[in-house]
Parts: sequence; C-alpha cells; structure tokens
Amino acid sequence: MKFLRTLGESLIAPRTKPLGLALGGGAARGIAHIGAIKVLQEEDIPITAVAGTSIGSIIGAFYCAGMSWEEMWELSQEITWGELLRPSFSGMGLVKTERMEAILLDRLGDITFQELLIPLTAVAVDIVNASPVLLQSGSVARAVRASSSVPGIFEPLCEGEQVLVDGGVVDNLPARVVREMGAEAVLAIDLNRESSDGRLPKNLIDVTFQTFAVLIWNTSRLGRESSDILLQPDIAHIGYHELSCARELFTAGEESMRAALPALRGLL
Repeated sequence: MKFLRTLGESLIAPRTKPLGLALGGGAARGIAHIGAIKVLQEEDIPITAVAGTSIGSIIGAFYCAGMSWEEMWELSQEITWGELLRPSFSGMGLVKTERMEAILLDRLGDITFQELLIPLTAVAVDIVNASPVLLQSGSVARAVRASSSVPGIFEPLCEGEQVLVDGGVVDNLPARVVREMGAEAVLAIDLNRESSDGRLPKNLIDVTFQTFAVLIWNTSRLGRESSDILLQPDIAHIGYHELSCARELFTAGEESMRAALPALRGLL
C-alpha cells in the first residue's frame, strides 16, 4: 500500500497531551472530515486514537492507515452513488453493502485493526440486543461496512447471532469512545449542527435520510458534551446525499479546523 507511512514517521512530534479524534456520521457530509484532516496533517498535529461512526469510520480507516488528505480527496471524487447503490433482494435493506466493503478492500487491502498506524474504533449497533458494538479487531473493511449500514437503506451485516447496523443509532459522535481509548483530550467533528435541513422530502430516500438525521442529531448530543474541542462545519444546508457539493463540504471542514487551531494548541 503506497500510502502507508512507517510508524516512526507518523508519530514524530513534540511531546503533547494525547489527542483523540472523534469523527461523526453524516453520509456525503463526511467529505468535510477530509478538509479538517488536511489541516491536521499540514500542521503536524499528532492524533493518538480515532473513533468513527458511519462515514466517520470510513474516513477514520483511511486516516489511520496512513492515507494522505490528497489521496482521500481524490478518492471522494471517484466514488458515485451509482457505484455504491446495488439493489438488495434480501428484504433487510434496499441496497447491498458488499460493494462498500469491496471498495475499502480495493483501497486499503485486507488490513486489520492491528496493522493500522493509529488505533481505530468503528462504532456499530447490534439490533438483536439493542447494544453498541465497538469494533477494534479483525478486518477493517468489514467493520467499517457494519458501522456504515444505514438501516432502511443498506442491508445490515449479519455476523453469527449479531445483526449490525450504523452506529449512529446510538452514538453518532463517539467522543467518549476516544477518551476510553486513552486520549486525554478529544477533538470531535460533528456533521449535524442542525437536526434538519428544513427541506420537504421528495421520495423514500429523502424520508429515510431526514428521519435518520433527526435520530443522529440526538445521538450526537453526548459526543458534543464530551469533547474538549468541537468542530461543527457550516454544512447544514447540504443534504446527506449531495456528493455534488464535495468542494464546499471540503472547504467547510478545512475552515472550521483552521479556526480551531489556536484553541487546540492551547489545549495541547
């Protein structure tokens, strides 16, 4: 994997308070995470742990594997909904999730959590027993697939007696998870500053996304309260499926991270 750095290269930095990164869910809005990561990488701010939910787990996996923000941005320009949305006939979702896992395997290889340069936790939910599942071992691609399986749209990942869906159902902004991973300070990026974009839904996908938006706004509450520095990019006007707004999302993430740099340096 050409983008993997050596462990030594990724951790060279002045001694600072261990800083963890919590990446929230929000579908296409997750491109804002890439803009924020651009600033972290350019400023050489060391991150010691990452927890991500849904799209946050996808971006977190790329980041923890050593991918640069340029490579993440390039990848975001290649992916289309048409590439991801393959109809499902299982009766448990409208869209199959194997394609999502295949894309991750293509970009990352069959990397395990133990091989990542930065520790990562992907947050999912087992709907059989209504409990959060913190995925920290085994295949990264498979874990991210589970964390990103929005119920009602993507079919869940069935693993033995577990039926795993998007972690946003219970914890859309996993700041507390990062702290449990050993971070003394937590930087959280919330993609859902507002509970609704105020638009009238036009179809089933709109209804599902907007209903889920209300849910994840509420399940982000504890993460917002648990973070030391909270970034909320100005993207509430952009829909969860609007990949066409990628540049605006990226810029909003970058600007919010640059604005937070003085507070972050003071914290560390």
